[in-house]
Amino acid sequence: MSKADDPRISLYALLDQTRETIFKAVELELAQYNMTAPQVKMLHILTRNGGRTTLNELASGAIRELNSISTLIGRMQEKGLVEKVKSSSNERLYVTLTDKGKEIYENTVTERSIFLIFDTLSEGEKKQLVSLLTNLQAKARDLLGYDYIPPFLEKEESGGDNSADKSP
Repeated sequence: MSKADDPRISLYALLDQTRETIFKAVELELAQYNMTAPQVKMLHILTRNGGRTTLNELASGAIRELNSISTLIGRMQEKGLVEKVKSSSNERLYVTLTDKGKEIYENTVTERSIFLIFDTLSEGEKKQLVSLLTNLQAKARDLLGYDYIPPFLEKEESGGDNSADKSP
């Protein structure tokens, strides 16, 4: 079988083309609100996290580099959508959603294109797609080492010293 005929390569190409097509439809819709898909993604992550999170958590949630997230958040700050706030209790820098950011996310940005596209699937198909994509994402994250925690950083559940139980 040639590489071009490999169903895994064809599946990857289809997945990539589908993502790109959906992304272009969303970008076209969001442009009328002077918003981008990455900005709306940040508003979504912030909303899911109660309106406040760190830059590192945003980068991890968006699977993007920290400097890219910092630039994006800076632009959003200029638009009045978010603020950077230093916590008095732990000295950490947090990104918080402003009232304007909440209003735009909840009432202005419709993302109707997403609904129109995904409503072509039945509820069962949507659940199946979520399951399949979750499996693929988990494997890719594993290959990239995104969720790896070195053994010397793991917290011991028993509280005791069980170093003899762990192999090097």
